[in-house]
Amino acid sequence: MRRTIRVVAGMLAGGALATGVAAAASSPSVVTGGHSAVRQTSAALAGTVNPNGSAATYFFRWGLTNAYGVNGAPRKAGAGTKPVTATTTATGLIPGTPYHYQLVALNKYGISVGADHTFTTAGHPPPVVATGPAAQIGTSFATFTGVVNPQGEQTNWQFQYGPTALYGSATFGGTSAAGSAPVTVASPVQGLLPGTIFHFRLIALHPGSSIVSYGADQTFMTFPSPRPVPRLRARTSPRRARKAPFTFATSGSVAGPSSIPASYACAGEVSVKAFFGRRLVGYSLVTLQPNCTYSTQTTLARKPGRGKRDRQVRLWLFVHYLGTGYLAGVKARPEQIRLG
Repeated sequence: MRRTIRVVAGMLAGGALATGVAAAASSPSVVTGGHSAVRQTSAALAGTVNPNGSAATYFFRWGLTNAYGVNGAPRKAGAGTKPVTATTTATGLIPGTPYHYQLVALNKYGISVGADHTFTTAGHPPPVVATGPAAQIGTSFATFTGVVNPQGEQTNWQFQYGPTALYGSATFGGTSAAGSAPVTVASPVQGLLPGTIFHFRLIALHPGSSIVSYGADQTFMTFPSPRPVPRLRARTSPRRARKAPFTFATSGSVAGPSSIPASYACAGEVSVKAFFGRRLVGYSLVTLQPNCTYSTQTTLARKPGRGKRDRQVRLWLFVHYLGTGYLAGVKARPEQIRLG
């Protein structure tokens, strides 16, 4: 009897112990610690993790905002009930840049996160660049433009260019003095193929640094040689205006070859001239719309010429597309308009 009591008591004690262990186990306790050895591209991060009795894993995460974005390699924190030191080295950082970091730990009971902390890497931040438009475009040449902010340190820059966004060629470029104000830069390039679309972008870096700043990709097209002659459509209505003021509208379109994209072909100006005999009595100049169409109005307060008021007057209308570097100029067939 005495032996039975002892066995039951032992079982109760064991059950109580097991219950106590289960109650003590929970998700890890996490404290984000300090940072040290902060350099231009790396920093040592620290903290503590208490596994709270269940095998735990931890990792640090960091980034330019408190949304982080980069997770460090996971490491084991054991299954103890006391805080253990957690460390890692954040690498691949940008010089002179503020960073956020946080310690995260997890076990089978859940995930715990520490507070958000910050640090700033050593050195000057990399240059800021913006690719500008291509200028002074010709059949075989162009000038690339852009803006560089050296961010306090001497900066080397150049343009990359080629028939695709893989580029393949680069200009000689130049050097901008240390400063914190944006500087406009430009590079001429020659030996390009006529009638060809090219990609280009501005890049820059500080001497001795491997961190390159890239501007956005831009495109342009060299002028074709020779320039193709587009098809010019023009129509004026009404063909007869009976009462003053005499108003008539001219509209139409310019159609270039399919080899020239609309973004380049749909440019330039169209002139509309109204003549009474050899005398110019009406003139307008309109810009071609992005869809390659144009529209304008001509208004005359009274009939030109002398004679009876009820006499019918005939005008000749001449429409001329003036052309661009991509398309040659062309004239439409003259139209006759009657007034009165």
